[in-house]
Amino acid sequence: MRVLPAFVVTALLGTLALPALADSDIDVVYGDDLAQRGELATELAARWSRTARQSDFAGRTLWQAVGELAYGVGDNLNIGIKVPVSRVDGNWHGHGAYAELKYLAPRRAQGFYWGAEIEAGSIRQPGEERAFVLEAFPILGYRVGRVHLIANPGLGYSSEGEDKSWDFAPKAKVAYQLDDANSLGLEYHLDAGKIGDFAARSQRNETAYLTWDTKIAGQQMSLALGHGTTRASDRWAVRIGVELD
Repeated sequence: MRVLPAFVVTALLGTLALPALADSDIDVVYGDDLAQRGELATELAARWSRTARQSDFAGRTLWQAVGELAYGVGDNLNIGIKVPVSRVDGNWHGHGAYAELKYLAPRRAQGFYWGAEIEAGSIRQPGEERAFVLEAFPILGYRVGRVHLIANPGLGYSSEGEDKSWDFAPKAKVAYQLDDANSLGLEYHLDAGKIGDFAARSQRNETAYLTWDTKIAGQQMSLALGHGTTRASDRWAVRIGVELD
């Protein structure tokens, strides 16, 4: 497949497992897209951001990329692998890899649908030892006319450190279909911290995005412009994604 070389390059960078200097994944909202039964789907995403001055990066620019390869096991189930990398101060850094599973219950073109995205892997986070990471994202969606609503009340667990616990990181999106190829939307991503001990809002990472989803040369593409809404968040971010069929 012509999509494999791009994914292999990303995978090789990720498996180098160099010390990580950035969050290991690019945060996106999970909706009702699935690879068809028996087919491979490749997705590539990149994100540029100006970090918060009070973060470990002290306001520097950060570049992240993720390569994802998914296979349609059935009409409602995908399995796959995600490989995140990052670049800061001119150096590349790999973080390991995630295995992923995505399920969507049988659904209609309109109305409510539900499912889940589960990711697990051996990941090295910023300034931490390599650890087992588990993330679960319920998928709650509703399509009515041209409007598409999605919520992912996500949970994350890491085995690193003595204070092992679950974090709450919800995200949501509302999109409006302009025509068959284009839609505009708004996303909001929130990292609330540990369940039972949420961080004060001023210390949370919260980002709002304006999104554009389109088709170019038959490929699904997305562009998102983000702005942090707290002092602990990235000041701005640009996210680009492409699905290669």
